[in-house]
Amino acid sequence: MDDQRTVYFLRHGVTHPNERRQYTGWSDPELVDGECRWLQRLAPYLEADQVFSSDLIRAKQTAACLFPSSPPSVSPSFRELYFGDFEGKTYEELKGNKAYQHWLDHIDSAAPLNGESLRSFQKRVQDGWELVKRRTDRRAAVVTHGGWIREWFRLYAPHFPEEKLWNIPFGGGWCGVFQVRGEEWECVSLQEVPITERKPG
Repeated sequence: MDDQRTVYFLRHGVTHPNERRQYTGWSDPELVDGECRWLQRLAPYLEADQVFSSDLIRAKQTAACLFPSSPPSVSPSFRELYFGDFEGKTYEELKGNKAYQHWLDHIDSAAPLNGESLRSFQKRVQDGWELVKRRTDRRAAVVTHGGWIREWFRLYAPHFPEEKLWNIPFGGGWCGVFQVRGEEWECVSLQEVPITERKPG
């Protein structure tokens, strides 16, 4: 029997390390002051019966702001890539580091120094997606991280233009519509989630 599901893939709100363009990964900063008020302006445009979230606080806070009446199912499967020794550092601080350059040049086969390999990260993304598929009856939201969303697209929507995924806005993301036949989910539509303009201050 065919059925249809809708899934939002949403990036968490802004943190101070994000503002400083630091690799944040598994580090666990909170959202900046006032971020929840801005996220709450987006809530009326989103609707989900089931909410999933990374177990990192910035994602959990974002889920609570966007879906205040739907406590999320929390899992480390929805975490960002672990950047190891590069966490908390910026590109400018790392660009002369040989290990960092090696990782950038071989990102599909090398891991960040003392960090997580792409294969391990992909396995977590797959585990998280299986959790969504098992527990979603109609509409779901995954509140996660930019890297997780990009990797999901690489695995499950490989023909989607990758350049559209490199600047996923904080609090924004994509909405996928899936045709479900038994255990098979076919993505039939992907649309960017509209967000409102951020106001200075």
